[in-house]
Amino acid sequence: MLSDEILARLLRADNETAFKEIYSRYWKSLFNAAYYRIGSKEAAKELVQNLFLHIWEKRNSLAVNNLQSYLQTSIKNRVINYIESTLVQRKYQQHIRETFSFQSAETEAAVQYNELYMAFEKALQQLPQKTREVFTMSRFEHLSVKEIASRLNISEKAVEYHITSSLKTLRINLKDYIVSGFFVIAISHL
Repeated sequence: MLSDEILARLLRADNETAFKEIYSRYWKSLFNAAYYRIGSKEAAKELVQNLFLHIWEKRNSLAVNNLQSYLQTSIKNRVINYIESTLVQRKYQQHIRETFSFQSAETEAAVQYNELYMAFEKALQQLPQKTREVFTMSRFEHLSVKEIASRLNISEKAVEYHITSSLKTLRINLKDYIVSGFFVIAISHL
């Protein structure tokens, strides 16, 4: 059995048998160390395989005094990098999900608002002229019943009748939007 020091020297000299010996001697302990820290057999195998690939590729420039210590430190660093990478990836995926969800909800709300607006405009046009005029002054111009009555030269009772009539007609014509409560909120903010 060759020592780690001799194996490292042989490896630097392109000795494939030395590499195979290092692989068979340390693969299981490196796998166990990686698996213990990350809990995934596939990821642990991949990290160990990549470590050995790196060792083979850098064999000529590898200056190792203590092979076992070098391998354990290398797998530890690879595990840390893997965990950090996984965390960053998860945060990014969460950010994408949240952004997509927000944009999707925002788009849906915009579509619903546009549908409501079009239906509201259509229902408003179906109101009798005087009722539409009173409703517009009440909800869009924010005039009081008294101010509307004064402007249109009608009684306050007539203004109240037109407002009540317009709201009733709009509720009937926009019943699909009332179910969601969206219409009530939209009308109350007009």
